[in-house]
Amino acid sequence: MVPFVFQYRTNTRIRALNIALIAVSMVSYFFWDINYQLMTIIQTKQLYSQSVLASSNAFIRVFYNVYADPTGGDIALNRARDYVREQMGLIQPSLHQVFIRSIGAQFKVENATHVQHDDQGDEMGTLKLLWDYCQKTEDLVVYIHNKGSLHPSKENDSLRQWITRAALSKECSNMPRKCNVCSWRFSPFPHPHNSGNMWAAKCEYVKKLIDPLLFETRMSQLYPTIVNTWKGWMVGVGRHAAEHWVHSHPSVQPCDVSTSDFVWGYDNLPEDDSFELQTFPRTDYNFKVLEREEEYREHPYAHSLDDRLKEYDFLYNETLPASWYGYEFYFNRSLALHFEYPFSKWLKII
Repeated sequence: MVPFVFQYRTNTRIRALNIALIAVSMVSYFFWDINYQLMTIIQTKQLYSQSVLASSNAFIRVFYNVYADPTGGDIALNRARDYVREQMGLIQPSLHQVFIRSIGAQFKVENATHVQHDDQGDEMGTLKLLWDYCQKTEDLVVYIHNKGSLHPSKENDSLRQWITRAALSKECSNMPRKCNVCSWRFSPFPHPHNSGNMWAAKCEYVKKLIDPLLFETRMSQLYPTIVNTWKGWMVGVGRHAAEHWVHSHPSVQPCDVSTSDFVWGYDNLPEDDSFELQTFPRTDYNFKVLEREEEYREHPYAHSLDDRLKEYDFLYNETLPASWYGYEFYFNRSLALHFEYPFSKWLKII
């Protein structure tokens, strides 16, 4: 009997000890499991945040309009390739993500995402892709194109190189709060634009603009007597509408980086230039823009405040914001005195 009792007690103690060990193990596992799940959740959230950050803020989206003349044979195709190679050489893979919309003859571009191809078209189709993207975000975007692929010239080569460098520059990539469109050179004449049409812009501004595919029609409705004439370049209608589009809203706050004497068009294209970002009008502007006034003196739209305000009203039906660049430019009396004819004749204040 004694051995049996001893054995029973011993077995009971062992069972109790086992139960205690199991309980301790369960509690330990419980807390380990909670800790593991918490760490997993935290790590998952961190990875998710990092992926979201990488997809939305890590890259500057570059919308690239690539044209190759389909009727020009190998010469035109090679020329377009050369220009693309030149411009892609300025892309920083760690900073830029390039989206290509091609027109005409098609060829592969390395380190870029090809999103659309059209046999025919113009820049508005690519600007539409950029505009659509900006409706969903407030990122910084860049627009470039292989300028000169249809009309090669030394002037186009020079202008393309400067405006591409500026659009992709660190200055434009880090534009201050008081600027929402940055380019090599902004000019208010003959209409608000930057020659060559390459720039960086903030999506919070871009989303305010008219749909690019509708903009050319709206401009033609505003200036119906000019649409099919040689004067279209003076107001930004027809094929010149794409160049005017990004600066067409009254809330535009333009800045540029060129310290050269270049104003617009192809005159005074520099061989050298140093970049310094300033908001418009620049302190070193020196009335250079007014020196070309003789070319379009007979055209009132080219330099009329009245017509600038009418255009804003027609396109956007909005009043001028306090940030409008024109307050400092148009109402700067020293600019008006630069003209040979009276202030009131130039500045038709309403």
